[in-house]
This record gives sequence, structure tokens and C-alpha cells, in this order.
Amino acid sequence: MGLAAAAPIGPVNMLAIRRGMIGSWYDTVACAIGSMVGDLTIFSLMLLGGHYLLSDISSPALRTALAGTSVLVLLPLGIYFLTRAVKTPLHAHPGGPKRWESGTTAKRLLAEVSAGAALTILNPLTIVYWVGASSNWLPYAGAILGSHTPRWGILMVAAGLMTWFTILVCFVCFIPQRIGPTFFRLVNVVLGLILVGFATFFAIVLFRHHGLSAFSKKLLS
Repeated sequence: MGLAAAAPIGPVNMLAIRRGMIGSWYDTVACAIGSMVGDLTIFSLMLLGGHYLLSDISSPALRTALAGTSVLVLLPLGIYFLTRAVKTPLHAHPGGPKRWESGTTAKRLLAEVSAGAALTILNPLTIVYWVGASSNWLPYAGAILGSHTPRWGILMVAAGLMTWFTILVCFVCFIPQRIGPTFFRLVNVVLGLILVGFATFFAIVLFRHHGLSAFSKKLLS
């Protein structure tokens, strides 16, 4: 869930790539920290709210409703990113190398953190994604992890976010020449397949649930 949230080639990733290529990899790290703070803030609010406000997370009706929400949210997002993979990809427009004054380093990095967090929190797709992701994960995790669900959820999402941004920092630092149309298309394809896979799984859950319910009613009648 964290990896799929961080990987979309949108405003935050383009900012992180561009800043890293005209400045240094520290700028990419700063943007990544800001983005992680934004994602974890939204996810934590949804996860904690869902865990404590929904009285019976194991209720079949509630799980069906949450699974339906996941399908409606994640399937269109997955298809969107798959279509983005075949269109003309975005460009980072790195320009030329830029020298920064040493006295402005701290302020610049703080500004990068703030920009990364703001772009993440204010992006409607971020909120939409976490609604769908939380809906599909919360009922199953709650049935297994119980009261530890929020803690493990936040920890695992943080690990996924860190994995993606570590990969991005390595690209910017060691092989920036590889960051181009092929890289963007590959990321969008992988992300689209992940989201479509999530949505397909919960569509099957819905179909099996309603199919078995209809079959049971026929037997009873």
C-alpha cells in the first residue's frame, strides 16, 4: 500500500527528481520526507478513525461495503495509470546543474520538506487512494491483528514509502541518465497492475459473497 501510494509519477515525484538533478540527492531526500509525512498523516487519520469508529469491523455487511468502496476507487485509478503508461510521459526538465549557497542549505531543505508534504496532502488522488486502500485492508487486518492494527498498518506503509523513495534517491544519485520516458512508463505500468490487482481481488470477494448468498437463498426457498 505504501509502495503503490508513493510510486505514481505525479507532482511530488517530479519535484523530487527535478530538485535532485539540479541540486543534489539531499533535495530528493527532503522532498521524500515531506511526502512521507503527508501520506502517513492521511493514512493514520483514516486508519485510526476507521478502527475506533467502526464498532464491528468483522461484520460481513461492513466488509462487503468496504470491499465495494475499494473496487470503485482502486480500479479506475489502476486503469488511469495503465493508460498513462502508453501516453507521452511527463518530463522532469532538470535543466543544468545549479550551485546553492552553503548558508541557504537548511532553509532550502526545509522548503523542500514543506513542498513535498503540501503537494501530497493537497493532491485529491492521494486522499482517494487512501480511502480505497484503507477500506480493503482494514477489515482483514482488524480480524487478525485486533488492537494492533493501526500500529502495524502505519509501520508497514512507512516501510513501503521508504522503499520507493530509496529507489528514487539511488536513481537520482547514481544513474540520473536512466530517468526518462522508459522509467516513467515502467513505474506507471507496475503501479497500474498493483492497483488493478487489489481491485480484482476485492471484486472476487464481492462476487463470491453475493454469489454464495444468492445460492443459499435459492436452497432455502
